[in-house]
Amino acid sequence: MSLAKAVYDNSPVWLQTWMVSAQGFLYTHRRWDMELGAAYLDRLRVSQWWSSDEFLDHQVENLRHHLQYAQENIPYYAELFRTSGLDVKRVSCVDDLRQIPMLEKRTVVDSPHAFLQGGKPHRSWNRLFTSGTTGSPMKLYSSRESFTRTWSFVFRLREWAGVDDPILPRRVQFTGRDIVPENQISGKGPYWRLNRPGKALLMSTTHISEQSVPAYVKAINDFEPILVDGYPSAIALVSRIAKGLKLPLHRPAAVITSAETLIPEDRQEIEAAFGCPVFDQYASSDTGAFICDCEHGSLHINPEFGICEVLKGDGTPARPGEQGEIVATSFCNQEQVFIRYRIGDIAVVGSPEPCPCGRAMPRITAVIGRTDDILYIPGRGYVGRLDPVFKGLKHLYEAQIIHETLDRLRVDVVPGPGYDSAARDMLISNLRKKLGDRISIHVRSVEAIPRGPRGKFRSVVSLCRDKYPAI
Repeated sequence: MSLAKAVYDNSPVWLQTWMVSAQGFLYTHRRWDMELGAAYLDRLRVSQWWSSDEFLDHQVENLRHHLQYAQENIPYYAELFRTSGLDVKRVSCVDDLRQIPMLEKRTVVDSPHAFLQGGKPHRSWNRLFTSGTTGSPMKLYSSRESFTRTWSFVFRLREWAGVDDPILPRRVQFTGRDIVPENQISGKGPYWRLNRPGKALLMSTTHISEQSVPAYVKAINDFEPILVDGYPSAIALVSRIAKGLKLPLHRPAAVITSAETLIPEDRQEIEAAFGCPVFDQYASSDTGAFICDCEHGSLHINPEFGICEVLKGDGTPARPGEQGEIVATSFCNQEQVFIRYRIGDIAVVGSPEPCPCGRAMPRITAVIGRTDDILYIPGRGYVGRLDPVFKGLKHLYEAQIIHETLDRLRVDVVPGPGYDSAARDMLISNLRKKLGDRISIHVRSVEAIPRGPRGKFRSVVSLCRDKYPAI
């Protein structure tokens, strides 16, 4: 534990709020530039209505500049382009990008400075970390300008969601910040801390229970946020428990979910509880791609952000209705450049038909994140997207599927009022339809399900991945 963390954990709540606010001030004024963010947002307000050809022309022009910049400033690409003989000045279309091999995370982890401008970090750059869901967190760098450019896409999404002040709205956030020390938790909380300069009430995602939710609800209602954002699993859990306890929640303009896969059932629970639309956002922390809901509920790739390829196993582009791996090239960060980066997430390509929102941005039917493992079941093969097995089960707060051994599955459930053996049997039956009869299924009730790195929730976890056959 760092000295700063030790001091924070042993400080009274009022001082912790002051420390959170001080950090919020530094975050707001050092990591990004509000004036520049407003200027970027103005540009995005215009570009969102471009035609498909205008988006394509923009991407080709930016790709050519981006590759030339990488050749001149990023050691890894200077060497790669030299040895491959690639002439970046002759790039004339997006398809030319495929001349460059895909970038693996391991390559970045093994030689992190090779992807930095000038080959080393600058003291003025922002330093961030990925959550390390797969066990290998990465250190990420960006300048104030690059960080602001990235966040301008978040600001535009907030406008799509109907938030009047998209840059600094009054909001409640459910993220993985470790803000509530265990030694300070009592039966009544507080389970949150206030970031005054950021106008944000930061809620703990690791203390949500039937006993604590009344305090969460009161804090949210007293704060009266314009926006609620963060992990869908945590927001949905508060929504379900509040509904079961008949506790009404303040109605914000919108809820924006991120960092985890948003399943349809969670979206419905959140919309019903908060009485407002839910907008989903997909943006990897290494600034690989930006995909988000429009006001008509369609997921759109944001083409100004960069080039987001969705590729099948053979490396060819997935067609509408097909799923493929997201391979991303971002134009936003010039301090740490990743080209054709394999993020590790899967997307289903959407319809080519125009969206009712009027934007010509490409559509995605769904993003399947790596937060949940894909299981291998003998006799069935690889099985993903297990969330439909919970459809119709109204008496669960949340659940986690754990593949313990090849022939044994455990399901931990946090039961709500009305949960009984019939609900348990229905869950097992639903799983049997997906997984077959060659695996044992055991359901057990627990008080809470532990969170992973930075508070993220994993609904499907494999403990025997080393026993799976190679894909």
